[in-house]
Formats: sequence, C-alpha cells, structure tokens
Amino acid sequence: MNRAKVLSSYLGLLRTEKKVFQNDKRALEHVINLTRVQFRDNKNETDNTKINEMIDHANAVSHFLVKDLIQGVRKDEKTIQLKFDENTKSYQQYEFVNDQPPQRKKRGKIQIDDEQPTTCCGGGCGKPMPSNNSEKSTCS
Repeated sequence: MNRAKVLSSYLGLLRTEKKVFQNDKRALEHVINLTRVQFRDNKNETDNTKINEMIDHANAVSHFLVKDLIQGVRKDEKTIQLKFDENTKSYQQYEFVNDQPPQRKKRGKIQIDDEQPTTCCGGGCGKPMPSNNSEKSTCS
C-alpha cells in the first residue's frame, strides 16, 4: 500500500517538475536529480508515520511548483517577463518604481585622536593608567 503511494508521489513530482521547468534545462536537471537523490536516500525507511510525512511533503512540493512558482525570463538588461499559466495563483500585480537601492552617502575620513588613553585598559574600570611601565595594571 505504501509502496504504491510512494511511487505515485515520486512520479507525480517528476511529471510536475518536467512541466514547470520544461524551458529551463539546467533547472530541470537539477530538480530531477535532487528528487531522485532524496527518494533514493529514504528508500529503506520502514516507519509508516515518517513515510506518510515524506509523501505529504512530496505532494506539497508538487502543489507549490504548480500553483505558486512564477518563472521569469530576462528580455533585456532592465526587463524580466514573468510567465503565468492557468494553474498559477493570481497575485496582485505590482509596478516596481525606483526598485534600485539608494546609493550610500560618502562620508569624509574619520579623524582619530592621537591622545594617550587616560584609563587603564578601556574596559570600563575607570582606574587611571600607571605612570610608568614598571607598575602593573590592577584592572581585572
């Protein structure tokens, strides 16, 4: 019984991947290989609960690929065409205006004071620095 469900979800996922990525050979090869590896790695699983969870996960991935994945094809340097089909959920369409991140403001050079530190180590103890190098710091 479980074997039939596993094979059905495996073949269904492969069919979905082939349909969704039919025009993107590199992505198609990657997802098919990933699916094969994951199913092969779990072929010796005997716990029915885990098997059913993995079947549900495979079916959810297949559903996601059909309903939620939107592929884009670059038309030119600034234009990407989104490909929808009859199964894709309809989302509100947004027009991207000023979609480039703002440029960072340049700051001048940071000035570093050449003053000698007046406290021990800067660790917050507030004790004065020893006057000569022979005295050891009492900072803990």
